[in-house]
Amino acid sequence: MKKLLIIFAILCSVSAFAQKNYVWKQFNIQITVPDDFRIKKNTAKEFEMKGEGMELSMLIHEEDVAIEDLDDAAIAGAKAMKLQELDAAHQVKVNEFEGFYVEGFKDGNRIMFACLGNPNSHTNFFIAIIFDDEDKTAEEDALDILNSLDVL
Repeated sequence: MKKLLIIFAILCSVSAFAQKNYVWKQFNIQITVPDDFRIKKNTAKEFEMKGEGMELSMLIHEEDVAIEDLDDAAIAGAKAMKLQELDAAHQVKVNEFEGFYVEGFKDGNRIMFACLGNPNSHTNFFIAIIFDDEDKTAEEDALDILNSLDVL
């Protein structure tokens, strides 16, 4: 019985880290998310996914904003979403993307909101990752998702 429990625990831990890659086809942006995520929308303007206890949305930022000014765009976008308790903008560099993210709260959920750009293609976009503030691993998962972004 003890061996069975150990095998079950190992299988559960392996499946908890199962991930899958998706591509926002119009912009060749790849993202890695937990395997329970499903695409809700994949258009020329929006890319939305939903998983257990977490959602994400990416939107193209139509204006060509310099990378060093994306902190202002991230803060302005978060304020437009009416996020509360905004923290300071954190700089992030993920593969070919550079930009800034902030965290805040809305309707009892924590939201990680970033404005990223690719200096090579001048593609700028927003990404919002929404999760329950009570979920202790969700912030780490959200950072993993943000850090998984890449260009194909």
